Amino acid sequence: MSFAVKVDPTNPGQFFACCGLLELADRLWPGAESWFADGAFLISCAGELNELIEAFCRANLTSALTPAFQTEREVLEQKKRDLKRANKVLDAREEARRKELGKLFRVGNIYVKEPFRLTLDWWQSDDDAVPKTWAGSQAVIRIARAALASVPAALSTDSIFDYGCVMRASDGPDEGDETSDADDEADKVEPYYFDSRRCPNAHPRDVGFSVNRLGLTTTAHPAVELLCLVGLQRCLPAKTDEPRVYDYFTWAEPLGPNLLPAIVSGLLPHVGATGYRFENWYRTGQKKHKAFRSAVPHSKQGAQ
Repeated sequence: MSFAVKVDPTNPGQFFACCGLLELADRLWPGAESWFADGAFLISCAGELNELIEAFCRANLTSALTPAFQTEREVLEQKKRDLKRANKVLDAREEARRKELGKLFRVGNIYVKEPFRLTLDWWQSDDDAVPKTWAGSQAVIRIARAALASVPAALSTDSIFDYGCVMRASDGPDEGDETSDADDEADKVEPYYFDSRRCPNAHPRDVGFSVNRLGLTTTAHPAVELLCLVGLQRCLPAKTDEPRVYDYFTWAEPLGPNLLPAIVSGLLPHVGATGYRFENWYRTGQKKHKAFRSAVPHSKQGAQ
């Protein structure tokens, strides 16, 4: 049994989302294999795409905050709000703890529960080899949960990677994060900007104004954003000699996830590898937020 997903291999977000699909399929049905052919990504496994997505949604996503830490954080946040109404503030120790727990929520690991048993933490390194796109004020878990809440609707379309919507918070505003980009009245959540279709109009100078500052809603592709986050856990792109420029390689033979790091890096050209190069581009003048640009094909084999 197998299924296919339409894919644009020049879109880095879609490519690594394919890696994420294989990762999840193999964890649900051990022995899954995949390959690229004729504008599609095919997975040979013991189930169907809708079964995989439904199982993923049931597994849910949890943050690095344990229930005890979450309760502690909620108590501190409520105490801060109460004191603010009385023109008072938390003492230094409590404020430091509140910020510590807030940071753990925003940038800490994400856990995918049974049956996948997957930890996502690839963004924890500050190394330039890691293609992180977001800034520290954005909560990684909130973006992931917002995307997860929207992914089931993508199953009703011809291609889950082409389904677009305005992503909205599924767990309410993060009241402990005053700089969050998801605290406007519509409670919209900006994506990770893995999908290169967002990149051409990502910078304010491209549209003539800042979309975020005006609180405007924009369409994201939740399946691409979330599955790319999963795919990058095992398969980071190969760093080149140029700052924030990376390579990745597709493959044309059925292969399992264990070989993906070598394949994606271009170390196994005999599997019908085709190379692509993209930039993790600065999308704001402050040079904190980035976005994946569309990739261009190239023939160079192997990581630089």
